[in-house]
Amino acid sequence: MPHFASAAALLASLAAPPAEATVPAGTVKKDPASTGSTELGGSGQFAAAGTKVEENKDATELNFSFGGIFNTGNARSIAVTGLGKFLLRRGIHQFTSSAAGNYGRAALGVRDNPETTDVNEGRVAITVGNVQGQLRYDAFFHKNFSGFLMGTARHDRFQGLDLRLNVDPGIAMYAIEQEKHKLWFEAGYDFQYDVRRDEALEVASDLGERPSKIAVNHAARLFAGYTNNLSEYVTFDTGFEYLQSFLKAKRFRFNWISALNVQLANRFSLATTFTLRYENEPIQGVVKLDTITSLLLSIRVI
Repeated sequence: MPHFASAAALLASLAAPPAEATVPAGTVKKDPASTGSTELGGSGQFAAAGTKVEENKDATELNFSFGGIFNTGNARSIAVTGLGKFLLRRGIHQFTSSAAGNYGRAALGVRDNPETTDVNEGRVAITVGNVQGQLRYDAFFHKNFSGFLMGTARHDRFQGLDLRLNVDPGIAMYAIEQEKHKLWFEAGYDFQYDVRRDEALEVASDLGERPSKIAVNHAARLFAGYTNNLSEYVTFDTGFEYLQSFLKAKRFRFNWISALNVQLANRFSLATTFTLRYENEPIQGVVKLDTITSLLLSIRVI
């Protein structure tokens, strides 16, 4: 929630680990579900691990999720969301990519309502609008450790961002690595490059000093993830990410996601999630805290 970050290339030659090596299954993740607010995560890998890829086994996965809401009558609104996720595992190498888009519109006033006489009741305003993409490469060089490089890009008009680009190298440590029970930690560096929207700059200048259109930040990144397969059909995931700026002590962000996923059929699942995002020093005029409670139907293609 309010708290989905950008380039990594899959190696052209994928080497297999030694025959006796035992490597972590990796963070095959379940992204937040939503009816209009699908998220890929914070500055980078920010979603709990999902279905386990068996150790020393190759895997190829492709999943799509869709959701939406449509209201007519007294309340007139529409919101749609879509999410795609791809995973490729070969030996000790794992590559994941994700893309998500959210869009929503709503009427400003109730038709023929005397209390909204001065409101243009026919006008429909955009209420949700963001696009996100993420790439991540992991190399599982030890049975309890992996190195990763992750990139995330985000466009979000309501956060005042034309672009937020995050690049995150780091190390992951797997404290519990079982088929149905997993606990892991990540530590690394976060580079953030923001291109702010002109509309957001105008609002900020009206509230005080006009900020720069380009903002760069360097931060430490910490993440903890936990997943538990409660039964054959039910999985609980949670993850917490914290980013602390090196440039300014009061500048920090944190993100938290919890998800409950229910397997409906061989290729279909239903997920409900709670997402929290907090940014302590956003551009003026932007609220610090965002939360999302959501529901989404997913289909596994591969």
